[in-house]
Amino acid sequence: MPTAKSKASPSLTGAIARAQFFPGTISKLQDGTYVVHQLDGEIWRYDDSGQPGKYEAANDNVPKINPADWHGLPVPQRQWFVEGLIPMRQVTILNGDGGVGKSLLALQIAAASALSCDTLQLDPLAGPALYLGAEDEAEEFHRRLWDIVALHGFQMNDLGRFRLVPLADKDALLSVPDRSGVMRPTALWNDVANFAGEFRPRIVVLDTAADLFGGDEIKRGQVRQFIGMLRNLAIEIDCAVILLAHPSLDGMRSGSGSSGSTAWNNSVRSRLYLTAASGDLVDPDCRVLTTKKANYGKIGGEIKLRWQDGAFVLDDGKASPALGLLNKRHDELFRTLLSAINRSGQRVAPTKGVNHAPSIMAARPDAEGTTKKQLEAAMQRLLAADLIKVKTEGPPSKLRQRLIVAAEDFGPDEAETD
Repeated sequence: MPTAKSKASPSLTGAIARAQFFPGTISKLQDGTYVVHQLDGEIWRYDDSGQPGKYEAANDNVPKINPADWHGLPVPQRQWFVEGLIPMRQVTILNGDGGVGKSLLALQIAAASALSCDTLQLDPLAGPALYLGAEDEAEEFHRRLWDIVALHGFQMNDLGRFRLVPLADKDALLSVPDRSGVMRPTALWNDVANFAGEFRPRIVVLDTAADLFGGDEIKRGQVRQFIGMLRNLAIEIDCAVILLAHPSLDGMRSGSGSSGSTAWNNSVRSRLYLTAASGDLVDPDCRVLTTKKANYGKIGGEIKLRWQDGAFVLDDGKASPALGLLNKRHDELFRTLLSAINRSGQRVAPTKGVNHAPSIMAARPDAEGTTKKQLEAAMQRLLAADLIKVKTEGPPSKLRQRLIVAAEDFGPDEAETD
C-alpha cells in the first residue's frame, strides 16, 4: 500500500500495456518483481503476483545543504586507501595490458592491507580486504598469495582478514541491462554487497570489468550506472573500490590506457595504468605504474616496479636475472655474427659509418630480430670484457679498423707497405 502519499497504485496490466508506447517505464528484476516508473516520476513495485508494494517518490531524500552552516566547523580531511593514488569512498580504475600483472599488483596491495604491512612504499590502509576475481581459479590465487606473503615475511595463516571470491568457472556478471537498457544489479552483486556490508573491508578489488559488467562498454549511461553502483557500496561501507580493466587498442596505442567509452575515465576519481617498461634495453621484468587521472592529486606520476619471485618489488635499477639472461643471449649472438662476417671477408668496425658492426648485424636474417640498440649494448659489454677487440690493418697510409672475436686473433698480419 502507498506510504507518505495516499494515491491509488496503477494496475500492473495497464503499466505493461503503456510500456509499448513509453519504453523504459516498466522493468522486471531477477527476483521476479516489477518496477513501474510513472510519467510523473512516481515509482511503484509489484511482487511476482502483480500485487503493489511500497510507493516511493523519486528523489524524496535528496539533501539540500546550505554551505553557510559549515562556518566555524573543522574542514574534514580527505581519506585515502593509498595516499595520492586510491581515495576512500570512491572507485579507482586500474588499467593494464593483458599479461602485464595488474591482477597480481591489485592482489598484492589488498593482501598488504589485510596483513597491516607496507608494500612498494604505498603504505595501504590496514584493514580487511575483499578480492573478487573472475579470471583465475582458487589454486592460482593460492600460488600468488603464497609468493606475496613470503615476500613480506608472513605466512598464509596471517591472511585472516582477507576474503577471496574466485569466479573463473562461474557467471561473474554483477550488473546487466534490463529491456529498457537500464543497468540492474544481479543476484551475485546483491550477495557480494551484503557480504561486504557484514565483513566491512577497507578495500574491495573487482577483477575485471570485462567479466563483471554486462552492459555495452561504449554506452555512457550504462557505464555510469555501473560505476555508480560500485561507488554506492564504497560510500555505504566506507571503503575503496579498485576496478581492474583492459585498455582498448586505441588506449594502448595512445598510451592513455583507457577503454571503451570515455565514461569509464570520466566516472571515476582516480585511474592508474600499469604497463611493461618500453625500449630495446629495458629489463623484461620491469613495469611502470602511471597515474592517468587523479581528481584529488597530481597526474603523471610514475612508480617503477619489477616482478621478482612471483610478486612485485620496487625497481632499484639493478639488472634482474631475466635481463642477465637476455644480455647473455645478445652477447653470444654478437660473437657468432661477428665470426661469420669475418669469415666471409667482410669488414665491420665499432665506429659509426658504413661498416658499423651493430647496424650491419641487425640487418642480417640470422640476427633473429635483435635490434641495433641491443647489439650496440652487447658490443660495448664484449669490448669491456676483452671478448672482442679492434684490430688495425692495412698500409700505414690507409689504416683501417676491423672488429674481431678475441679468441680468433691469431697474431699480427705481415707488415704492409705502400
